[in-house]
Amino acid sequence: MVVGRQAVFEVLRSGKPIFIMLADGLKGKIVSEIIHLAQQRKVPVKKLSKPEFQTETEGARGSQGVAAKVLPFEYCSLKKLIAISRSHKEEPFLIMLDHIEDPNNLGAVMRTAYAAGVNGLIIPEKRAAGVTAAVRKVAAGAADWIPVARAGNLNQAAKILKEEGFWLYGAEADGDELYYRSDYNRPLVLIVGSEGRGISRLLRMNCDLLLKIPTPGTADGSLNVSAATAVLVYTALACRKGWFS
Repeated sequence: MVVGRQAVFEVLRSGKPIFIMLADGLKGKIVSEIIHLAQQRKVPVKKLSKPEFQTETEGARGSQGVAAKVLPFEYCSLKKLIAISRSHKEEPFLIMLDHIEDPNNLGAVMRTAYAAGVNGLIIPEKRAAGVTAAVRKVAAGAADWIPVARAGNLNQAAKILKEEGFWLYGAEADGDELYYRSDYNRPLVLIVGSEGRGISRLLRMNCDLLLKIPTPGTADGSLNVSAATAVLVYTALACRKGWFS
């Protein structure tokens, strides 16, 4: 189940959901666009009373009266993700998330990655958030556009990426280089660690560079995972686009 007006609209744009549910009395431009696009794509639309909608969606939060029944999220292989990243004109740019458990963080990272043109994400198969309905809601449609690979072993995936010519940049509070001084104009994998624990020891050893984001407001503080990722992703984008010049 995908809920939320923007998320459902993006599901319609990128694919074909099984059916859409709308609560009675909805108005607004995006609601009209959802109905129109559903008609074009021949996707059934069920209009329900508000109590019926709540029952059908099991009271999902943040639905805004709109939901879609979809097939489970389809992950891709690491090999395919590498190929996708190389199909673009600019240098490949991927993000690896080291056991991020909070669905809100994963969804926020996906939204930032898609907005900035990152080629895809790599997440672990176990002990980490997957692309669920909650993640898709926070991602606001980005989950239906950005490819995600799941790896059984992130350390092995990191070695494969290095063999394929990627540079691995890790984000750590005690990193050895300030993030704005780095060169991002190369095939790049940005590695972000889990909430509270950071990047695992072995994965950290695989990094070519550890980046540090200063936090002058507090001596021992650090940014939220999604906030730190956004800072680094847009710094890389600015470097690649020449916005600093």
